[in-house]
Amino acid sequence: MAESSAPPEPNQLPDQDPSPLVRPAAVLRWLKEGHERFLDGHSIHPHTTRERMRAVVEGQHPLAAVLGCADSRVPVELLFDSGFGDLFVVRNAGTMSTTAAIASLEYAVGHLDVSLVVVLGHEACGAVSAALNPQLLLTPSLSQVVGQLRMELLQYGEHLSLEESCRRHTLSAAANLVHSSVLLTDRVRAGHLAVVAGYYDLHSSAIDWMGHVEPIRYPGPAQASISRQR
Repeated sequence: MAESSAPPEPNQLPDQDPSPLVRPAAVLRWLKEGHERFLDGHSIHPHTTRERMRAVVEGQHPLAAVLGCADSRVPVELLFDSGFGDLFVVRNAGTMSTTAAIASLEYAVGHLDVSLVVVLGHEACGAVSAALNPQLLLTPSLSQVVGQLRMELLQYGEHLSLEESCRRHTLSAAANLVHSSVLLTDRVRAGHLAVVAGYYDLHSSAIDWMGHVEPIRYPGPAQASISRQR
């Protein structure tokens, strides 16, 4: 593996390729390299000093945004070996593409010029598990979240395993994120943004990169699909 180095600043990312996708591709490559360091036990914990904390006080310029689960076993910054100001992270129960999550990511893309959004689901998600158990007693707020998940999963059939349900929900959350936002759809179509689904395995700590979100072209209602190509 190549010698480890600190995350680059946004203006240091390679940009020799005239393709508009080079910056999202470069940021994704940087994320994957950070995760490889984490997996190999060679994390360098960049941008974690007090000097870095002071440097980002006046403003933030994150390289990527991540929509993830609130689960304490999925510490996003640690998984990608990143530090203060590197990632714009939105977390909630079940990795849901809620209105608040979409608005937060639109801010990251529209105002902070983030060119990559990762939707990171994970193994054994508690919210998905609750959606598969209709007898579970929940608070009203939790019932609303779990009810949305349950309706989503019903379209895939009634006998999905927890693992398959977690994986399908991750793909659905990524597609719904783009489908529900005109800004994100337009940026993806223009090649200025990539939205990628990833699935974190709690046992191995590995991430399965499931594919890019591809908006479906008009005519027809706005939709999105997942492509493993690129």
